[in-house]
Amino acid sequence: MKIAILAGTRPEVVKLAPVRAALAARAGLEPVWISTEQQGALNAQALETFAIEPEIRLDPPSPERTLGGRFAQIMDRLDDVLGRLEPQLVLVQGDTSTTAAGAMAGFARRIPIGHIEAGLRTFDLDQPFPEEGWRCVVGQLADLHFAPTEAAVRNLLRGGVSQHRIHMTGNTGIDAVRLSGARVTPVPLTNGRRLVLVTVHRRENWGPELEQVLAALIRIRDSVPDIEIVFAAHANPALRGRVDAALTGQDRIRIVEPLDYLGFLSHLKSATLVLSDSGGVQEEGPVLGVPVLVLRETTERAEAVEAGVARLVGTRTDEVVVAAMKLLNDEPERMQMVRAVSPFGDGFAAERIADIVSRWSPVKALGGEQIRAAV
Repeated sequence: MKIAILAGTRPEVVKLAPVRAALAARAGLEPVWISTEQQGALNAQALETFAIEPEIRLDPPSPERTLGGRFAQIMDRLDDVLGRLEPQLVLVQGDTSTTAAGAMAGFARRIPIGHIEAGLRTFDLDQPFPEEGWRCVVGQLADLHFAPTEAAVRNLLRGGVSQHRIHMTGNTGIDAVRLSGARVTPVPLTNGRRLVLVTVHRRENWGPELEQVLAALIRIRDSVPDIEIVFAAHANPALRGRVDAALTGQDRIRIVEPLDYLGFLSHLKSATLVLSDSGGVQEEGPVLGVPVLVLRETTERAEAVEAGVARLVGTRTDEVVVAAMKLLNDEPERMQMVRAVSPFGDGFAAERIADIVSRWSPVKALGGEQIRAAV
């Protein structure tokens, strides 16, 4: 069985690398990695970390195009390559443009779709945008839904997905943390100061929300003398310029270039606290025993909040400061969140996915006259 694995961003590479390895270890399965190059340098960085050389690399989408224009470019190029490759299954992960464009390209060619990390929902198309929309689209098109948690399973059932299409596997991001193992070593602390790690990149936080978070970081720094704030920059130039303007030259605040996967995990492992709007960090932080303050109004990973290892704090300056100060100044309070638990699985999701795929066979004819253009 030829299986197309579609990826173009760092999170996709991180979460699909364990799946590729698990599929390749099974007789009769031929994974083919197709890189859409959606994220450029970050994608390349992650591929190198996991020693993956894609079988197929597409031309990257134009940075000059709009979100919809880039989506159209990715879908058009995937349509072409899927037509030449003729896989029996297309695997997509998460909620990126590559994910939705790949699912739509596969669907239009009547190729079955497997969705890894299926069923995550906020039920608000604006938060996060466009990711909530992309994963809802894939949720309607997929033949195999690999849900990470029971809550994700319930969301899929609520959306009308048939139970026999849903498989609860855990999240493959936890597999990636487990498999990284000894390669992740804590980073040295500056003069013994506690490390507070920060990431911000969600589109809903590109506006005044970013300014409020940056103001909060300065207030937190001023109030706690034994911390150093490390802001892991994002590659987006619009975000980077505003972060640099606000934080460059600030005492006990460091801006670091976009970290590779292992470098980020090393910083996270050393952190006393992490403030982030990243979905992946909500999964990784609990595994490494680091409390997560989620810089968003809602999250599709409510399991971490329910388990007490993450808290939703939004982006308003006062609320971010109060939440951070509570954990930085009250160690017993912080320790209640330091439990090194994983609400998202045991780190063997990829093996379960490979087992399911190896036993699966498509129930509908592939391709045929129906894929031809209509007037």
